Amino acid sequence: MQLQDVNRFVIERFETGIYIVGNGCTLGIYSTKEKALKVLDEIQTCIMTEHHYHTDDANCTRRFFTKEWKEIYQMPQDEDVEV
Repeated sequence: MQLQDVNRFVIERFETGIYIVGNGCTLGIYSTKEKALKVLDEIQTCIMTEHHYHTDDANCTRRFFTKEWKEIYQMPQDEDVEV
């Protein structure tokens, strides 16, 4: 297994399955398009988690928004993805 720095993903259909490809490297192979899309949705959710904070300073409401980045994602095996 090798770490890949990927900015874009492509789904490609081959006789052997649905491939998720990033930067020309196969990242995962899934039996259905639905499983591949679920993995991509999970990546999107997992990589960037948003946090909202609300404070009330003397009746002046302030809202804060931060993002927490997760830089490493382990691609699940086909049998581990439920649709």
